[in-house]
Amino acid sequence: MNRLILGAGCILLLAGCATAARYTLQDRFRAIGIPADTADCMVGELDERLSGEDLSDLAQYTFRLSRADSTLGAIRSLMTIDNPRAVKAIGASGVSCFSGFRI
Repeated sequence: MNRLILGAGCILLLAGCATAARYTLQDRFRAIGIPADTADCMVGELDERLSGEDLSDLAQYTFRLSRADSTLGAIRSLMTIDNPRAVKAIGASGVSCFSGFRI
């Protein structure tokens, strides 16, 4: 019984971290110059493509970035993260959300 409660607690904690990362990413994407609707779309797709750990890694990384002159510039700056899974997911979600073509 205690293991079940402990397991459920861990799942809730991980879900909470992933949710916090999503909100951070939505806020930070807007702060670096990605329009709100594109930012929301990208975060939704990144949530599907990445693990909670990768989302948290990306959320922390965004605090090092400054505002870009364009949406494309902001997406390019995101792709400098040292996480190949995140780079691939950012590229795919950026193309999908910016152009409407799902990759």
